[in-house]
Amino acid sequence: MTETRKVLFAFLSLSLASALVAAAGIEEIDAYYRVSEEVATGGQPTGPQIEELGRAGFRTILSLRDPSEHDAVAEAEEAAKAGLRFLSVPIARPVPSEAAVEEFLKVTDDAGICPVFIHCGSGNRVGALWMIRRVLRDGWDMEAAEREADRIGLSSEALRTFARDYIREHATRAAAGEPGAGGGRS
Repeated sequence: MTETRKVLFAFLSLSLASALVAAAGIEEIDAYYRVSEEVATGGQPTGPQIEELGRAGFRTILSLRDPSEHDAVAEAEEAAKAGLRFLSVPIARPVPSEAAVEEFLKVTDDAGICPVFIHCGSGNRVGALWMIRRVLRDGWDMEAAEREADRIGLSSEALRTFARDYIREHATRAAAGEPGAGGGRS
């Protein structure tokens, strides 16, 4: 092998190894789940994992955690250092407010945030809110949305019941033509 080929081979090997480490770092986020090319979900990422999200091409981190649960300022700073936009829509547990769900739907209606990593502490709140989004915005049936929510991390029966009830109430309002009942991008 010529010296140039050896150098090129070493460079490519290091590049591949770096890419594999980056992918492994992201996939090690608690409850990490790639919903689509545009959306991934999970639990709270660490600082190095936030850096990896930036290197992997994500544009935005959307946190559903209340700032009192963790250091949201530090997370926003880590996101900025990684070249990521940081958004926060605090979701109370065990029962989110209607206003918080509406804000989540409004934020996720904006295709400009994608690719986006959406997280809470464990993936539980993300699963519940994504289930609501899938039915009310994306037109999924309840069963399919709930199966996906389970994969995302929905395990709380209180959040599951909240999501089901929210969907039923707002689907009924949409059918009756009431304002604020659904719509948005699919």
